[in-house]
Amino acid sequence: MGITDKARAFNKKFKLDSHHAIERFGVFFGIFAVAGAVVISTSGALAYQAGRDSLSHTALYTSGFKTSKTNLDGTVDGVYTNRSGNKALVMMHFSPTAQISYNAADYRAFLLGSDNSLNSEPVTTNGIKGSFHAFGSTGYVGVLLNADQTFDRQVLNLTVRANAELVSPGAKQTQNGGKLADDATFSKYDQWRVFFNPGASGVQKIAALDALVFDPAQAYYEVALKDKEAEARDALDQTLVEMRTNLTQIQSYTSDLQMTKIDGLFLRPPTVPVSIATDQITGVSSVEAKDGVSTLALQTKYVAPGGFDLNWRSGNVYDGYLDALVPAGQSYAQFFTKRRDEGSDATSRQVSDMQWTLSDDTDLARDYQSSDVTMRPLMNIMNNLSQAYQNYSRNKSQYQSDLSLDLLRLDVDLRDVQSNSTVRDDSGFLTTLH
Repeated sequence: MGITDKARAFNKKFKLDSHHAIERFGVFFGIFAVAGAVVISTSGALAYQAGRDSLSHTALYTSGFKTSKTNLDGTVDGVYTNRSGNKALVMMHFSPTAQISYNAADYRAFLLGSDNSLNSEPVTTNGIKGSFHAFGSTGYVGVLLNADQTFDRQVLNLTVRANAELVSPGAKQTQNGGKLADDATFSKYDQWRVFFNPGASGVQKIAALDALVFDPAQAYYEVALKDKEAEARDALDQTLVEMRTNLTQIQSYTSDLQMTKIDGLFLRPPTVPVSIATDQITGVSSVEAKDGVSTLALQTKYVAPGGFDLNWRSGNVYDGYLDALVPAGQSYAQFFTKRRDEGSDATSRQVSDMQWTLSDDTDLARDYQSSDVTMRPLMNIMNNLSQAYQNYSRNKSQYQSDLSLDLLRLDVDLRDVQSNSTVRDDSGFLTTLH
């Protein structure tokens, strides 16, 4: 039997010839159908599990919003709970310049449940009561929910309505979100919507919600100020590191003055402005400290005009710095105004005007050209030392004024919240769909 005959016999035995095409199609179709069913069922199971995992871990589904009529942009800072998981705070903020009402009485809210596709459904957590908090004039607002039980792992749909419209209505906004996408109330009222899951494992807990009585200032500090405070303190600390380096350079270049001579000539130490002459940086940096905690501190007899003698390491924004700075009988507004009116620091100009006198009483900067190669070693020392003094003067001014003021502004913001926060906690504030 030849190769051709063998091939025909093989095809006939396994029904691969043209006479069995229909049967062969049926077999292949069955195989593909079974394989497809396996793939689809596996994908469905994975998608279902992914949805459950998202519901278990994801706490916030909305990062920003726009009010439906006045078109004001807002940011959702997060959803926060207490350790017991039966209190939840949804924190949001507008720009400080946004024209919103700072009176909590001007707001109400509606709470629904949502499925994984953000379509509405009843709320499963029982006994939810709500209150609205306006944190002074900071632009921050929050909705606090108290439940009779730990919050279920369910996406909640919170709609906040502003009854006081302080801006003329803008273009109509399209609202996204399941069955409520065409909700006519968003055209009639100025509203925005937030999706969140207070029962998720990824929700952040804050101490302010563990207190028996809610303190808006503590919540505002933990949510809005604590990270900013850390940044401000890091900037102050890093500037101290730079100032210490500047002083080390000054000491080194000053030592070089008497060791560098040209034909017997040397530079005399310049007269240093009294505002920086005796300054020291004490302590160690976080890198040098065994516990990683910096203790660097500025020791000075002079505070730059418009600056502050702020012992920032020993306190924090929540406890407040201003009480230790503001003189008795003076408001902190008057205190800042007085600092502002003190004028600019003259140290930088004084450093620029320093005299660089040679041992023969001639002036290196005035009597010699920078291109004079014979005086180059002394010119280099003068330039290096002058630059080190200028860098230190600039860093000290920034440390005592701008960077210290950044920290004190946070203190002022917190005082605004402490004095001017409003709350609406009556039964008419929150409507819940169970």
